[in-house]
Amino acid sequence: PEERGGLALGLVTLTAVYEELGRWGAPTYVLYQLPCFDTILREGTPAQIEKVLAYVGTGKQIWNSACTEPGAGSDVGSLQTTYTRRDGKIYLTGHKTFITSSAHVPFLVVMARSAADPTVFTEFFLDTSLPGVRIEPLDKLGLRMDSCSDVYLEDVELSESDIFGTEGNGFKRGIKDFDFERFLVAASDYAVAISAFEDAARYANARVQFGKPIGRFQLNQLKFCEMAIRLDAMKNMVYEAAWHYDTDEMTATQAAMCKYYCVNAAFDVVDDAMQVMGGISVAGDHRIQRIWRDLRVDRISGGTDEMMVLTVAKGVLRTFAS
Repeated sequence: PEERGGLALGLVTLTAVYEELGRWGAPTYVLYQLPCFDTILREGTPAQIEKVLAYVGTGKQIWNSACTEPGAGSDVGSLQTTYTRRDGKIYLTGHKTFITSSAHVPFLVVMARSAADPTVFTEFFLDTSLPGVRIEPLDKLGLRMDSCSDVYLEDVELSESDIFGTEGNGFKRGIKDFDFERFLVAASDYAVAISAFEDAARYANARVQFGKPIGRFQLNQLKFCEMAIRLDAMKNMVYEAAWHYDTDEMTATQAAMCKYYCVNAAFDVVDDAMQVMGGISVAGDHRIQRIWRDLRVDRISGGTDEMMVLTVAKGVLRTFAS
């Protein structure tokens, strides 16, 4: 917001930034936490907001959410991390996994359930330097520009002021952030698919086999036709969703549709681009390899393909329920 020194630009503008960066092959997923400032400014206490804003402009990663657990991936309601009140303090215990950016951020927003009442879910603004917090980085196939870690919480002492938002509203608030994340994954994947498509097109015009550029072979032309259609469909889908977000009209159904279609369409574009480019795409260190690996991870992270299908179907059928 302008009162915090910003330009108050909307998600449509951010989508355009993603698109331009992606065209040059940039791993735009590293920008995921930038829009999270909206969550901090909306839900955080003045003290929490000031802690985050102190890092703005430093070039450092600042925070991320920690929800996923070994036994609670798609089934968020099964998480086992708990908080207990003792002697005027709050103690947090549990194990989070696949937590993005966690190896280097000073803060995490951790979802936990009350040990006294397991139906109550609350989020906490956690300083990762506190005693009892242990972070162990994980290796993964793609998205290597950002860390991914196990986060162990062993009786971490917190105070009432560390509650993020309101007690008991953690599940509802956290799920709302999932919709935003899913849109950002879709926009990021659309953007990097552009660079793979353009790399393949330039290569197909320059590479000569059997006396002519390989772009003139009909099998390759079919690939370019399908890639172009997918890119155009993705562009329309992400910009429409961004517009709806800026006008407070984006729904969980639309966010899930966006992620499901764009992640898979982008993966198909990159896979076809690699097929056109042949050996050069899998030998050496061509950027298309990284893009392919990143996109494969995105079919799981931020909500699996299967969960997106269920979310879309549920939303669509609800619309026409009697």
